[in-house]
Amino acid sequence: MCRDNVMEMPIVFLLLHLFLIFTAHAVNPGCECLLFSATYGKDYGSFSSPDYPHPYQDNINCLLYTFIASRDEIIEITFKDFDVQKSHLDCERGDFLKLFLHLERPEVNEYTPWSGLLCGGFTDIPHVLYSSGPGLVLEFHTDRKTSNASGFLGHFRFIDRRMFQTDGQKLPGTMCDHQFISSNYSLTHGRFYSPRYPSSYPKNIKCAYRFRGRLKERIRIVFEEVTLQKGDL
Repeated sequence: MCRDNVMEMPIVFLLLHLFLIFTAHAVNPGCECLLFSATYGKDYGSFSSPDYPHPYQDNINCLLYTFIASRDEIIEITFKDFDVQKSHLDCERGDFLKLFLHLERPEVNEYTPWSGLLCGGFTDIPHVLYSSGPGLVLEFHTDRKTSNASGFLGHFRFIDRRMFQTDGQKLPGTMCDHQFISSNYSLTHGRFYSPRYPSSYPKNIKCAYRFRGRLKERIRIVFEEVTLQKGDL
């Protein structure tokens, strides 16, 4: 069970011992959970590592930052500061922040696939992250080695996911193929997105976007943003 929390972070972590243990759907029964489900009229809410900006504790077994949006929203995470001790290049051991970006429900367990691991300094990480659905979880671990690292500070906000809907028609029987056909009843312009945009796209996919204009029409395509992982075409 998580306890809702969007209080000022220094107060939060002074009261951290009051939070309930997240046993029902946690990665392990020892996880503690902070729940963020509203910004209470502000443009964004804040979250941070324990004791920030002072060095965080060692031997944090599992601290979950759980963000819950409404059904038609996604979550935007913006890191304002990040300093997590880096013991290994792949961040799989030592101190790290594990990302769960693609959740339909704000729940994780030991079988939930994670999206990435973060450690190191501010220049080592992506500064902005997006969920693909209404749930996002950050899982914080530290080892037994004492560190002078200050941890992290971030902002979160909820965004209407309908802003990123492709205007074309999805072809039946396909995962992500779309067609755009000009007619008297269609818009003269529109938008198209890769799957899960603005979050990271899935692995091993192939999407086709087919555009068909009418006689004497030409099609103009403008890419506003293209970010592809090395090896993807």
